[in-house]
Amino acid sequence: MYNIDDLNYLKKLFYEFEEMGNVDLRKLNKSLNLFYGFKALDNDLWKQGFKVVIKKRGAISKNGEQKYVEIDADDFKSISAATIMEKAFEKKKEIKCKLQNLYATQIFNKTIIYEAPPYLISINKFDGTTNTEFIAEFILDDKCSSPYSNAIRGCFNDQNSSINEILKNNDCGFFDVIPMPLPINSDLRNKWATEDRFVISGKRIFVHFFEWAIENFKSQAKISSEQNHKIAIGIPLNNAITLYEKYAPQEIVEFGTHENQKILFNEPHSIEFANKKLGLWIHPFKNCVISTSNTPNSELMKLAFNKN
Repeated sequence: MYNIDDLNYLKKLFYEFEEMGNVDLRKLNKSLNLFYGFKALDNDLWKQGFKVVIKKRGAISKNGEQKYVEIDADDFKSISAATIMEKAFEKKKEIKCKLQNLYATQIFNKTIIYEAPPYLISINKFDGTTNTEFIAEFILDDKCSSPYSNAIRGCFNDQNSSINEILKNNDCGFFDVIPMPLPINSDLRNKWATEDRFVISGKRIFVHFFEWAIENFKSQAKISSEQNHKIAIGIPLNNAITLYEKYAPQEIVEFGTHENQKILFNEPHSIEFANKKLGLWIHPFKNCVISTSNTPNSELMKLAFNKN
């Protein structure tokens, strides 16, 4: 079983600390071990969560794009846990700045909620030294191209503008439930959703993450009260199901104090299904925009936002 103190330190890593210099390494180790399902001890077993996603530069493709390949075990072992976290905090700070730019001047009448943190690291070696850098994977990065960004482009019918511009032009907020670069896979999501050890203080760990993220979003973003706020949940299904179980059947999620900012999380669809795109996999819940590929779908996002 895990304890609330280790979980609360994870919240500080997510939302309070700006750089490694302010972090208690012992507490960091325990909280990240909790995140990855290891015993919450003062060691860096959590580093194993990064093994399959750390890459190095490979060949150049025929169209001139850089390819990346997995590094071998010895190279991975040579990368310190401190280096990984230093680079994670650098990317986290960049993400925070981009979100603040999005939030600065907008009043949002809808919000996209993802669980798709950036985590791909490239290890480049020059003259015997190791230079560690993140490859842009965050949704607001200029060169980010993924099913997550494609769903937003398709929803708002804009293939040319940056994601930041698209969100601003459509008064649409955005946040990721995991606000720093920590690799997540289906196996970990399944453990969070099913194993009793991830129930902490009566809630599954991902429910805690979700509540922290909403709290942080509300403290920074301006939410319109002129119309009913709408949300699109682009969260892979194991974690999404955890939320639908938590908020079933009639629980309200508050994005503010006004009635229009209070959302019935498990609101069902109220559409003529016969008129929708043939073969579209539609969930019972209006705000769920995850498709059969376990990634967001633009047609489902349109339904969540009542777009024709």
